[in-house]
Amino acid sequence: MLQALARHCAERPDAIFCHFWAGDIREDISFRKLRLEAAAYAALYRESGLKAGDVVLIMLKHSPEMYYSFTGAMLCGCIPSMMPFPSVKQDSSKFWESHGELFYRIGAGAILTSAENAESLRKNMPDQRLEILLAESCRQTARHFEPVSAELGDIALDIAFIQHSSGTTGLKKGVQLSYGAIAAQIANYADRLGFVASDRIVSWLPLYHDMGLIACFILPLTLGLPVVSLDAFEWVNRPALLLEAIQAHRCTHVWLPNFAFHHLSRAADPERGYVLNSMKAFINCSEPCKPETFDLFLENFAACGVHAGQLQACYAMAETVFAVTQTTPGQKIKEYHLDAEPGKPSQRILSTGSVISGLEIRIASGHVGEIEVRGDFLFSGYYKNDSSQEFADGWYQTGDTGFIHDGELYVLGRLKEMIIVCGKNLYAHDLEYICNRVEGVKKGRCVVFGLFDPDVGTENLIVVAETEIPEGPAWATIRKSIKNELLAVFNIPPHDIRIVNPGWLVKSTSGKISRGGNLKKYLIGRAWIV
Repeated sequence: MLQALARHCAERPDAIFCHFWAGDIREDISFRKLRLEAAAYAALYRESGLKAGDVVLIMLKHSPEMYYSFTGAMLCGCIPSMMPFPSVKQDSSKFWESHGELFYRIGAGAILTSAENAESLRKNMPDQRLEILLAESCRQTARHFEPVSAELGDIALDIAFIQHSSGTTGLKKGVQLSYGAIAAQIANYADRLGFVASDRIVSWLPLYHDMGLIACFILPLTLGLPVVSLDAFEWVNRPALLLEAIQAHRCTHVWLPNFAFHHLSRAADPERGYVLNSMKAFINCSEPCKPETFDLFLENFAACGVHAGQLQACYAMAETVFAVTQTTPGQKIKEYHLDAEPGKPSQRILSTGSVISGLEIRIASGHVGEIEVRGDFLFSGYYKNDSSQEFADGWYQTGDTGFIHDGELYVLGRLKEMIIVCGKNLYAHDLEYICNRVEGVKKGRCVVFGLFDPDVGTENLIVVAETEIPEGPAWATIRKSIKNELLAVFNIPPHDIRIVNPGWLVKSTSGKISRGGNLKKYLIGRAWIV
């Protein structure tokens, strides 16, 4: 990536790296500007005493500074990691509390943030050991920095950055990725998608998500393709913004979680006549890809130039940098029909394509089972955390189930108790841990599960919690507290919170709360209202 940036600056410095959109602001960032601004951040990191190998957590709102600060960290050999910026909907003390153990584990390094956020950080985490750097200070003084590659050692093996994902009991796991692994992923994935010089990527995805970081930042930067960068919050409030960007810049590729296709279909008016025929691939990724979602999207936007050959799917994860499998743009995605009960229609399952070069996949036990992956660009472990339990004889155990048919992978679900809400991975036991801290909830007597909602194209978060407090106004207080806690820590509001009397929750024969049994009981009684 760094070599590619240097090459772009030498051969076509004024070519556009990013068309940045934020509110009414439209700013074009050239490769020359990216390199100069990144060098200023590299100098700031060095002046602050950071050295090669130190971690820099980047916690910024949607701005060009995200790209500059991240690239600058890599230029000076530091290890950047994008982190979510606290939402105004979250309780700041709870947000920082949930990140405390992560910061302590990282130890030496720094947090780059804005002045408005730094004040809250200092207030809520006075004992954290990471140095606080302000993005505003980089703007105040002109800096120049020339990277010294010798300081990086064997660059192919060095950690380029850390991608933080969900972990146990609220603690995020840092997937550490080497320069060599990233380069191999980008080369093989780009080859599968067949990029050409005229292609353009558009994205509203946050950069702390691997799909946003890799597919919509690292990949276009390496290939020298422009990306149109939109703010995630603006897009959620006005989804037509994505269609306007596609039309304005004749974009060709976009990656979207399944729910985003639904959001566009519900909220964007196709009667406005958006011109979308420049698109080569709308790629459904990070959530289970539903055929009904594509049916709805095609029905809504066929008049705008959308056809079945543009609707594609990808199976991806941070542990392989990004893509594992990918369908072929231009070709209608394949479906598999699972036999259902007599008298009921078969279940349609979309293919996620064949495995990309450099990786292998297998099904652990027979025809249907856990998906396992190995290859040239598997992650090198979790940062300061043991990852050996995730592997079996060199194969990474994904926790997802599926099968392979005619050389293509079909994903069925998850072995790990993970819930995916709007593309965000959440472990059920993490959510339950937070709920069990709420006053009034009977400790250990809470269950959380995801329930797919076809109307919105994603899972809804459902909470059922027992209390020994008699039914009355206190139950509403407990519900509100659970909602506030989950929103503060995970920035995800639950769809439904049911407060129940002791003994309601179903337990397995071993005495453990049965997630499946409680889901069935919830579905049977979902018509009743507490």
